[in-house]
Amino acid sequence: MGFAAAKAAVVAALHEGNFEHEAREARAEKNLLAVGDVDASDVAELVLKTRSDDYRESPHHWDQSVVVHTFRPTVREERWYIKVYFLETDGDDRKAMFISVHRAGN
Repeated sequence: MGFAAAKAAVVAALHEGNFEHEAREARAEKNLLAVGDVDASDVAELVLKTRSDDYRESPHHWDQSVVVHTFRPTVREERWYIKVYFLETDGDDRKAMFISVHRAGN
């Protein structure tokens, strides 16, 4: 997918409300979007401020065929960590599945 396409797809999913959250034990610390400490527009702003040097793709540890997109923007001198992948749905739609949204120190 690449940086520009992933960035656009994540922002679109956030604006459209087309996203979910992967279940995990440390949800309160590791996914601030899931617990409501940040909202979709906050995360979209963070993703939009990500530079290509602060992005990477890697296989999901549970399913190597799934590409995970990691964004690590620095905004207002604070580093963030956003990890997301896409689920295929009917037609051309893709649903974003967030694994992590938190400050990089957490």
